[in-house]
Amino acid sequence: MKSKRNFLAIHVVLIVIVALLIVFNQYEISTLTKAKSGAYIKSTSTAIKTEGGLALKYDSTGDAVQDAIKALIPQGTPAYGNELSVSFDDPVNSLNRLANLDYQTKTNSLTAEELQRFVNIGTRISCEFCCTAPAVIDSKGRDLCGCAHAASFRGLAKYLIKNHPNDYNDEEILLELTKWKSLYYPKNMVQKAAALIQNKMPLTADALNDMALLNKLSSGDSSSIGQLPEMVGGC
Repeated sequence: MKSKRNFLAIHVVLIVIVALLIVFNQYEISTLTKAKSGAYIKSTSTAIKTEGGLALKYDSTGDAVQDAIKALIPQGTPAYGNELSVSFDDPVNSLNRLANLDYQTKTNSLTAEELQRFVNIGTRISCEFCCTAPAVIDSKGRDLCGCAHAASFRGLAKYLIKNHPNDYNDEEILLELTKWKSLYYPKNMVQKAAALIQNKMPLTADALNDMALLNKLSSGDSSSIGQLPEMVGGC
């Protein structure tokens, strides 16, 4: 009888141990899955404040191209990545998801304050390497380009303005759009970033989105880099 009780006690202990192992394994699997999906991965692009405004941090190693790639091309998952199912490591599928945000949120649904922010951001970025529009929207918030790249810029800007109004200011949103632009057009954007680094200038979003940047640098006109046009689009 005593041996039977000991046998049962051993079985109970073994069951408890197995149960604890199962719980522990599930926890480990869950943690690894989140890490693999990018839940705990941060972008390698680091923003810093400079005299010219918010800029991407870079190290001057003497190799401007590699410095530009390291500073400009983001990796991992942005803070809003999980809620939107987008990742810097999957730019093609992320492009489609971000573009859909533009179609889902109509510009006329924005409040006056949201529209003002949207215009301030959207008139400062374009898909210059595939389209001729000077920006993705005009000064009234109307679309200037119908390509998916432009839609993704508009979509993400609208989303962050509406859903994270206090988490991102306009400069931070523009910089986020510029990161995506760097993934859409890596060769062209790295060329612009490398030129800025060679001239010891900050990698601000306005400078990186200046369509005449390379011409200005080659002509020595660095004082007007990043300046906004007087008017974008027709009146």
